[in-house]
Amino acid sequence: LSDPDEVFNPETGELWLYYRAVTSENQIFLIRGSGPSAWSAPTLVASAPNHGIVSPTVVRRAAGDWLMWSVNSGGSGCTSSTTTVELRRSSDGITWSNPVTTDLFEPTVFAWHIDVEWIPSRQEFWATYNVKIPGSCTTAELHFAQSVDGVHWVPAPGPVLRRGAIPEFGDIVYRASLLYDEATDNITLWYSGARFANGRYTWRIATEQMLRSALFDRLSRVI
Repeated sequence: LSDPDEVFNPETGELWLYYRAVTSENQIFLIRGSGPSAWSAPTLVASAPNHGIVSPTVVRRAAGDWLMWSVNSGGSGCTSSTTTVELRRSSDGITWSNPVTTDLFEPTVFAWHIDVEWIPSRQEFWATYNVKIPGSCTTAELHFAQSVDGVHWVPAPGPVLRRGAIPEFGDIVYRASLLYDEATDNITLWYSGARFANGRYTWRIATEQMLRSALFDRLSRVI
């Protein structure tokens, strides 16, 4: 089991947790939480051949308007030469459409684990995603892209974060999550990453908060 992503559903008053199971295929399950320890049985909501659904990220934009992005890395998984980002749609968060391939693409690096948020005040989606190179399972940078429809994306010129930004992220920068506060124009980011030492990776989580203008200034710098 891997790649959890959680959404609050105001229609039911529940937290909906999506996650991936890897057996002979990739399966995306949903469990619904009404309290800290009160969760439903899992419901299978999507599946694909290995490794066709990596890191699902779900947005509930309004009643009847659900979107799920995921990474398709083909049978090779993280050692693949390329990946694509796909989008599924749903009216209830349970029954999902067939995937549509988006144009979230960069020439030399490829999305691996993605998080997408809908920003109502700006009427656009923001995606953060770590990027891999062909044949590699480790990721050195976290990137950012914007979209008005979830299909067509504009990647930022520069990265959000690179490995080595702090000692704890000396070797890997991994999946991130983002929260935008319209009232203060502040963005809070939660990062994951790792450092390799003594024959093993030690994983950490870090957080950073800044004005939206400060983040977009950082993204404008090509390193």
